[in-house]
Amino acid sequence: MHYQLNAQEKERLVKAVNNVLSIPFIDDLEDFIWEAVFSYAKGLTLIDPLISIRSKRLFDVVDEKTKIGWSAKAVQWPIKIPGSLELVIQRADIFKKAEALGFPPLDKNSDPNLLGKALMKHWINEKVIKDAEHQGVTDKRVCILIKSRNRKKFVYLEESLTEYSSDDIQWRWSDDTKTGLQGTKKKDGSLVFRWYPNQKQLFERFTIPEDSFVFELDPKRMSMSDAIEVLFKDR
Repeated sequence: MHYQLNAQEKERLVKAVNNVLSIPFIDDLEDFIWEAVFSYAKGLTLIDPLISIRSKRLFDVVDEKTKIGWSAKAVQWPIKIPGSLELVIQRADIFKKAEALGFPPLDKNSDPNLLGKALMKHWINEKVIKDAEHQGVTDKRVCILIKSRNRKKFVYLEESLTEYSSDDIQWRWSDDTKTGLQGTKKKDGSLVFRWYPNQKQLFERFTIPEDSFVFELDPKRMSMSDAIEVLFKDR
C-alpha cells in the first residue's frame, strides 16, 4: 500500500530539503540528515545522536502515538514515473549464520530456493518482526527520497513494508557465475529481491507509482560565514 503526504507535510518537506541543501557544510541528503528532514516534515520528535545513542534497529523514525515506524532511505536514481528502483535493505550473511537461522550448512552450491528461505528468515523473522516488537511498531513502512544526480529533482515514496513469506518468492541464480541470486514473485514473475553473496547485500525492488509526489528545487548555497551567522544568530 502506498501513502501520500498531506498538503502541510509536502510544504514542510520541500522547505526542509531546500534549506538543508543551502547549507555549505552539508553535501547531500542521506542517512541521519534524511531522517531529520522526514521527521520535520511529519512533525515528529527527532532523536538527536549527539545526545542519545542512535538505534541500529530497522525503523529509523517512529511515531509512538500511532505506532507507525518508517525505515528511511535516500537514494540517487534515474527518475522515471511510473518506474522502479532498487536499494539495499540489509546485509545478510546467510552462509555464516545458516546454523543460527535453523538451516544446514549453506554455500553457492545449495538449492537456490533453500538460500532464499534463509534470506527471508534473516530479513523478515530476524529483522523486521523482532525490531518491530522491540520498537513498539505495528504499522511498518518504508519512506524513500529519490534524488536526481544534480540534486534538483526529487520523488517522495512511502509504502507499507511488505512481509513476504518463503512461499511467495521463487529464487534462481542470475547466471552460471552465481554472483547474484534473484527472487521473483511466483504470482507474476516480477523481480523483488537480489542478493550478492560476495558483498552479502540484499536488495529489494520498489515500484514508483504514477501519483508519486515529485518536486524540483534549485537551492542557493550560502557562504560558510553566512551559514554560521544564520545558524547561530542570537544563541
